Amino acid sequence: MERLSFVLGRIRRRGGDRKEGFIQLFVSKRLLHGLATAILGLFVPIFLYETSGERVEVVTMFYIGASALYVVGLVPAMKITNRVGFSRVLGLGMLFSIAHYIILMFMTPDNYWWLLVPAVVTIACFRLFHWVSYHVNFALLTSAGGRGKSVSMMFAAIALMSMIGPILGGVVIETYGYVAMFGLANVLFMLAAISYMFVPAAQEEFTWSYPETLRRLFSPSFRDTAYIEMAYGAETVMNLVAWPLFIFVVLEGNLLEVGGITALIVLVTIVVQLLVGAYLDKAKDNSVLALKRGSMFHAFGWLLKMFVLTSLHVFIVGLYHNITRIFVRTPYNTMLYDASGDQGHYVDEFTVIREMANHSGRVIALVGITAVAMYTSLEITFVIGVIASLLLTSFAARQIL
Repeated sequence: MERLSFVLGRIRRRGGDRKEGFIQLFVSKRLLHGLATAILGLFVPIFLYETSGERVEVVTMFYIGASALYVVGLVPAMKITNRVGFSRVLGLGMLFSIAHYIILMFMTPDNYWWLLVPAVVTIACFRLFHWVSYHVNFALLTSAGGRGKSVSMMFAAIALMSMIGPILGGVVIETYGYVAMFGLANVLFMLAAISYMFVPAAQEEFTWSYPETLRRLFSPSFRDTAYIEMAYGAETVMNLVAWPLFIFVVLEGNLLEVGGITALIVLVTIVVQLLVGAYLDKAKDNSVLALKRGSMFHAFGWLLKMFVLTSLHVFIVGLYHNITRIFVRTPYNTMLYDASGDQGHYVDEFTVIREMANHSGRVIALVGITAVAMYTSLEITFVIGVIASLLLTSFAARQIL
């Protein structure tokens, strides 16, 4: 706790108080960076799917490679982060993101096999120099008593960007093509990279070696948290990869309709998201209860998605699933950042092993998606989402975080 007080004291001197620092981080990540991500998020797996000749295994191989490199490279990347700084490295990560989307700008059906590897490497490098630093800064710039509201505010901003982004992305693609969409996103990434330079410095240092990190990852004290993080990662990648591909197929490749329906779904969830944050801050038990119930209803949503046939089905089932997901990710992330904030000097080490577990879960789910999609159909892969949500429920019932 003494070390944590020292860190927070440095943050106040460099960037005002916690509130000011949080606003700086929020503007950089959730507005500028968030809009670019929202424009791209729904359409990148679709772009890879179309470019590869509608081969699901190529899309999943891309994401498997990115997550696997992330897990393997986290500890070495943290040594670089120690030298550059936990706040400044956020801008470095954005440079790799810009390089990644420049590569995608030049990807075609004739050369995609040659460009897949550099595309995977650059997006993995972005993650290596971004996510741990972002989570550490978020944990240090928020306080336990109001963290639920901060997390809810973060997800409400994601929802707002997710309402604007798919429509904007769909219009740009239909009018000018994928290259224009990647170019627009890169302009926003450049602005975000500049904005990250104003995030207050977090004076942390990652101290574990590679063997020590692996030993902690599989240690009894962290094992249960690792399992729930793996389940959360598996469920997350279903939303990032399998669902966009599925609605693209259902809507017969109409990207404007894909973006429009997605935006309409998100619009209804924004108010719900803000209300959930206030509820979770009232008592810790609220977070546990919301996570238990939310993950059960969310698992049922994956079953419903297996029977989607029309655009109306996409809207109704997508809306239901978005709302139930609020009651999973908001309490989960609130409890997670509370746990991170309690780590003191080890907030970065805790974040690293959590990220390794999360992306290990993603790799497992993506391998499952590949196998199921190749031998059955894409909607059957939603069974993986059901399993991941039920595992999340199981661990929530034991109140492990």
